Formats: sequence, structure tokens, C-alpha cells
Amino acid sequence: MPMLLQTFRFCLVLGALLAATLAIAGLFGFAVPVLDLLNHAQILLFPATLIGVAIVALALRGTMRSVAVIYAIVGFAASANVMLPEFATAFSTRPAAPASDTVRVMTHNLFGLHYQMAQVTAAIKGENPDIIVLQEYFGEQATGLHPELLADYPFFVRCRGGKRANLGLYSRFPFDQVQDGACPNNAYVTDRTGHILAQFRTPGGKSFKLLTTHMDWPFPVDRQREQLAALSSVLAGIDGPLIVAGDFNSTPWSYALRDFVASNGLVRETVNLVTYPLRFFYFGAWRDTIPFLPLDHVMTRGGIVVHELHAGRPTASDHLPVVFTFSVQ
Repeated sequence: MPMLLQTFRFCLVLGALLAATLAIAGLFGFAVPVLDLLNHAQILLFPATLIGVAIVALALRGTMRSVAVIYAIVGFAASANVMLPEFATAFSTRPAAPASDTVRVMTHNLFGLHYQMAQVTAAIKGENPDIIVLQEYFGEQATGLHPELLADYPFFVRCRGGKRANLGLYSRFPFDQVQDGACPNNAYVTDRTGHILAQFRTPGGKSFKLLTTHMDWPFPVDRQREQLAALSSVLAGIDGPLIVAGDFNSTPWSYALRDFVASNGLVRETVNLVTYPLRFFYFGAWRDTIPFLPLDHVMTRGGIVVHELHAGRPTASDHLPVVFTFSVQ
């Protein structure tokens, strides 16, 4: 029994030191991009490193205990450096909405293997947005959803392209689509990503632009970074009030997304908002899970004021929708 207990204690200490090592390595993601992948797991590393400090403090003795505690604390501090600023913003309040001239938007990744569009329609009617932007909006999804939306959202555009370039935008009021070649109409194109860029006017006549897109996963590292750089070049040519909304497949704790937001003068409005995964494939079937990753983001600049933002109800997709209300200064 003592041998079993010692083995268990050794495994706990080893796990605590491993969590600290991963958190410390993530700090250097700015210089070694592959280490930035660790930052996507910060929501797990933060509690793991905190528990790890307690484990090494209780499980070890002597000089080894002192060294291990210091190392575990450094690991916790590395994770806290990323996570605590995010948590702190939960205490900030948003400006009150004006009495009129606000716009409500829903952004939602439908999930390419999700065909229960009645649940999506119910969620849309429940939120009653003025504009809807969709990712993973393939032909199978459009067959069921498009006819249901037309009555309330007569102005629309669809992109039919590579894996991440299947997008949709539906609106209650008219808009002008910016035809920059990033919204393909050919499922056989080689470009994996695309975007819809549209110019609107609020009911009160104020102009703003909205861009929706869908990025690839952060691995391979160079692929997503190249996609973010290409999108940055697009944003550099956009003036005036702007909203960027979609599935970025990147958590806000990564250097990649933080640098994208900062370099483009954006404000990330989705803070402490986990949206993925609601479903995951394991043991041979898709099963419900508890979301723990914030991958769906809303970003603004140039006089866009977001007054309220929340995650919408589940729709049988593996992502939650994000709904927000804003006005233009």
C-alpha cells in the first residue's frame, strides 16, 4: 500500500510540474510560434497550475519541496499573466443603449454535419436579429434554412468556396457587398477561407461595415497566421465604423489573435464567452459536451459601441451563436 501511495504522489507531482512547464513555455509563443499553441489551453492550465502549487507543497519535503514550489508558482504566474486580465474585464460595464437606432446581429457557425435547421430557425426567431452572419453554411444547410429566412431577411449573400469559405449573410435592410474576390461561388476553388464584406446604414442613416469570416485551426501554425495576415491587409483598406464577426478558431489567449486585434486597432467585444465545443466525436458517435473554448469573436473599431453581447441558445451545432446589439457613434 505505501508503494501504491508513493506512486500516486509521484504522478501528482509530475503532473503539477508538467502543467507549470507548459504554462511557462506558452510565454515564449511570441518568439516560437509552435509554443503559442499551448496558450489555447490556458483555460485548463490556469486551474491546473494553481492546484499544482498546492500539490507540490503538500507532497514534497526538504530542498526539493522549496525548488518545486517556486517552479510551480512561476508556472501559475505565467498562466495568470494571460488569464487574469481576461477575467478582470468581466467586471466592466457596457454603455447603455440609446432609445433608437440600434442594430442587433447574430453570428453563428452552423457546423457542417448539422442538418437540424429548424432549431437554428427557432434560435433566430428567439433572438430576433436584424443581421445574421453564418459560417460553415454549406448547401445542405442552405436547403433547409434559406427558405425560412427569406420572408424576414430578404437581402442576402452566400459564399460557396473551400472548406472555410462557405459563408452567409442575411439582413432585414439593404446593403452593398464589397466585391473584393473573397466571396467565391465555386466549391472547387483552392482557397480555404473567404469573407463577406458589406456596407450598411442603420435605420437612422449612419454608415458602418460588417465583415464575417472563418479561419482555419491554429495547427499547422503557419497556415492560420498567413490567413490572419491576409485578413489584416483587407482591414487596412477599410475606413470608418467596422465590425468583424465570425469563427476565428483561435482563443483570445494566443499571441496570434492578440497581435491580430492590436495591429488592426480592433476592440475584442467577446470576453469570457465560451462557445465551443457543444458536441464532440468520441467512442464512435457525436456526443454532447460542455463548451470551454472561446473561438467565435466579435471585434469593432471606428465608433461602433456594443451595448449588450451574449451567447445564444444551442442549435444542435457544435458552436453557440453570439448575439450583440450596437449603435454607431
